[in-house]
Amino acid sequence: MTTHDGEQTLAGRDEREPVRQEADELRVRFQQLPDPGVARARSQQARSARTALMGAGALVALYSLIGIAGRLDGGAGAWTAAHALGLACAGSAVEWARRGRTRWALMAIIVGAVGATLGNALP
Repeated sequence: MTTHDGEQTLAGRDEREPVRQEADELRVRFQQLPDPGVARARSQQARSARTALMGAGALVALYSLIGIAGRLDGGAGAWTAAHALGLACAGSAVEWARRGRTRWALMAIIVGAVGATLGNALP
């Protein structure tokens, strides 16, 4: 390629002949451009995941709270500690999901659900 008055031309090329190298370079550069639709879809997917985890964490926390309130008349015991663990983990899961830490939120929901289930299983 040679430059003549700011324009690039191919030396020794017939004018009717297509320039394959430049077209291939343009095609590769065009294919590397980011697609705004993909970014928008990923953002929506992340927002949906955060919302779902916040809802699941709130449900587990509510379940633990109801479990504590329903069995408080018999005194505190190991089940109270298990339900309290479930409540604390599920409550923190809601906050982690709100901040975008969805993996931590899912783990906390699982531990909270185990704690709430264990609280119901204990006498």
